[in-house]
Amino acid sequence: MEKTPTSESLRIGTTGDYRPLTWRDPATGVRSGRDIDTVTAFAEAEGMNPVFVSTTWTAMLDDLVAGEFEMAVGGISKTDDREEAALLSDPIETTGKVALVRCSEAQSYRTLEEIDRAGVRVIENRGGTNERFGLNRISRAEIILVPDNHEPFEFLRAGNADVMFTDSLEAEYLAQQHSGLCAANADRPFTHVDKVFLFRKEEGALQQAFNRWFAARRQP
Repeated sequence: MEKTPTSESLRIGTTGDYRPLTWRDPATGVRSGRDIDTVTAFAEAEGMNPVFVSTTWTAMLDDLVAGEFEMAVGGISKTDDREEAALLSDPIETTGKVALVRCSEAQSYRTLEEIDRAGVRVIENRGGTNERFGLNRISRAEIILVPDNHEPFEFLRAGNADVMFTDSLEAEYLAQQHSGLCAANADRPFTHVDKVFLFRKEEGALQQAFNRWFAARRQP
């Protein structure tokens, strides 16, 4: 674990696999992304040293409850189970699930009916709301599950899968990077969901401090 437990440290769990919100460069270990920038600015404003702790989508909530870190950030959707186990920040931004596909095939996967057909391969990362959405909505197409949120892009580009359900903000980022991947229905997401930061139940003061700081930061 990448943590340095000191009285002035704020330990922050993040998967590091969800651009443009959280990313850990595998070669250098350097972290970047909008959520990384936000939580770093908050920690520094509060006089704390941000210490990032690697976690996975499958383990993140358990790691938070176990005290591996005080808060978790990086493209986390508001869900009932997360709200039950942790404290949630005010919404950071709102997004929705879309179908990420090869740009050349975007017209073939505009609806769930066009996606949920025999012969279509849907790929999702384990442990997050992408997997949950796919399992809940798909009954005829094949579902492939992989360990992290980055691997599905390689499957799609290589032609080893056809569709990934992911958030519109991630799909839009990939399209802007000329990755060859696009949202089939960018203006018509299947869902609408708030992205939040998570805090341990014992960290009510930290949660409130973040919400006050974030509200002030958003004011023009």
